[in-house]
This record gives sequence, C-alpha cells and structure tokens, in this order.
Amino acid sequence: MVQRWLYSTNAKDIAVLYFMLAIFSGMAGTAMSLIIRLELAAPGSQYLHGNSQLFNVLVVGHAVLMIFFLVMPALIGGFGKDKNMKVMMMIK
Repeated sequence: MVQRWLYSTNAKDIAVLYFMLAIFSGMAGTAMSLIIRLELAAPGSQYLHGNSQLFNVLVVGHAVLMIFFLVMPALIGGFGKDKNMKVMMMIK
C-alpha cells in the first residue's frame, strides 16, 4: 500500500500527496503560530523563558512552513505543472 503512494506516477495520486503535505505542514505552522501568539499575549517572557533566539526561530520557521510547505504544495497539487488534480477533475 505504501509503495503505491511513494512510487506512483499517477497525477491524481501525486496531487493527493501534495495536499497531504500541505495539510500536515498547515497543522505544524498553526502550532507555531499558537506558540508565538501565546508568547506575545502578555508583557515579558511567558513560555520561552527569555530565549529570544528560539522566538526568532519560531517566527522564521512559521513563515517558511506556511509559504513553502503549505501554500506552494497546495497550489502545485491543484494547478501544478501537470495540472494534477483540479484540472484533471474538470476534464472528466
């Protein structure tokens, strides 16, 4: 079953994998966003215990995850080079 997904050349299967990556990355990015918002909810350090470098890493990691691992795979999965999912479904 795993080989079907990992070694598939079917455009619809690849599009589903792109969307699964986007969903997983969206959850990880949302968790990072929640930590950032909780840290900024009140003055002073709340959860990161004064580790400002960790806060900066969270902000940059959140941005990279949301842009390159959520938005890009979702767009490529839907309207990618091979018109993977949405356009294929529109044709049939």
